[in-house]
Amino acid sequence: MIPSPELADPVAEAAALRARLDALLGVRAAIGRLAELGPVSEIVDRGPAEAAAALNLERVLLSRVEDGALVAEALHAPGDPDGAAVTLARLQEAPVRIDYPLVEGEVLRRRRPHLVEPDLEAPVPASRHAFADVLGWDTYVTAPIVLEARVIGFFQADRPSGPVVGEVERDGLGAFADGFALVFERAILRRRLRIQRQEMRQVASWADARTSELSDRAVTLAFDREPAGDDDGGRVAVGAAPDTGALRDLLTRRELDVLELMVKGETNAGIARSLVVSEGTVKFHVKNILRKLHASNRAEATSRYLRLTLRRGDGPPGA
Repeated sequence: MIPSPELADPVAEAAALRARLDALLGVRAAIGRLAELGPVSEIVDRGPAEAAAALNLERVLLSRVEDGALVAEALHAPGDPDGAAVTLARLQEAPVRIDYPLVEGEVLRRRRPHLVEPDLEAPVPASRHAFADVLGWDTYVTAPIVLEARVIGFFQADRPSGPVVGEVERDGLGAFADGFALVFERAILRRRLRIQRQEMRQVASWADARTSELSDRAVTLAFDREPAGDDDGGRVAVGAAPDTGALRDLLTRRELDVLELMVKGETNAGIARSLVVSEGTVKFHVKNILRKLHASNRAEATSRYLRLTLRRGDGPPGA
């Protein structure tokens, strides 16, 4: 039964309103502190601690969504820092599949924060709660981190030795997750922009050097003769040594590593295993390689690699 306005406790209502306001003010201050950080890794590491400070929480876990599973990233548990590191290592060794009947699966679908409470009449098995077997969740709040219309991670938090978490913490953690997503996205975009600027400087430096070479070199009757049988089809003399000078001017070290494995016929999965990175990271590098080499597919990129590295000379891509 919903109490009538005249029966509502004004003191309780004022206290509840004050608690929500304090929570939102704490979240705002915490997001402001995160926004002042630089590296993406620092934002991820500090995220749980800032959420705990904003909402007076004791344990806060940040996880990422990868290939349909939750993978632990950072854990805040100030009562036992050494134990927290051990616990985080255990969590990272056992990613949790986001499948039915996991509560977090429903949260992912609805994209709204959720308060998980025990049902005394119909106890919910621990298998329904992500990481419950390690953290022993009883009553906790969880909030999705939504970026570009998809859930990229989760915050989960509780207060085992104090007042149990409730709706205030649920809504507060949801607001924190929204702010965290914006700060995280901005940091990622800053990093990508910095990398693009470095690449543009490399290309500009290469172009400037080649232009100076063309304008300053004296014109004589001497010229380089191409080896017999060498043509645009990419045929080279047996024993020719690869020269990646031109590619180093265009690609980053990691992109060059990926390209060399592509030339050997490795799949994305094989490249990921060789370089100890995720397949998503490999796909990102492959996309950049194709763009920089003006290639429409892997075969064309391989052909241009061979042309640039095995032929005599150090011309630009497509020469």
